[in-house]
Amino acid sequence: MVLAYPSFLQPYSAEVTLLLIFIDGLMLGFAVKKAFTAVILTFVGLVIAYFLGLTFVPNVSISSIVHAIEVYATTIHFGSLIISFSIMVFIIGFGIGMWRG
Repeated sequence: MVLAYPSFLQPYSAEVTLLLIFIDGLMLGFAVKKAFTAVILTFVGLVIAYFLGLTFVPNVSISSIVHAIEVYATTIHFGSLIISFSIMVFIIGFGIGMWRG
């Protein structure tokens, strides 16, 4: 995908693209950190409900949830990933988003 910049930004297209990649990683880092916190708090709530004897979904146990996560985690494949400067900038933005989010 090639971005179309206005004529006054054309000389700075590489810098603007890197800045946008960094901001994209930063925003994704914020979102992932919030989602991770929500998943952890949901899991804690379900464990507390399990110990209290409350069930929200019938026939679901912690062991079946752990098994489903293990099956899903073993099917993820990334193939060959080539680290370029733009990917490094994205990862730096993602890390800062996770850290400061």
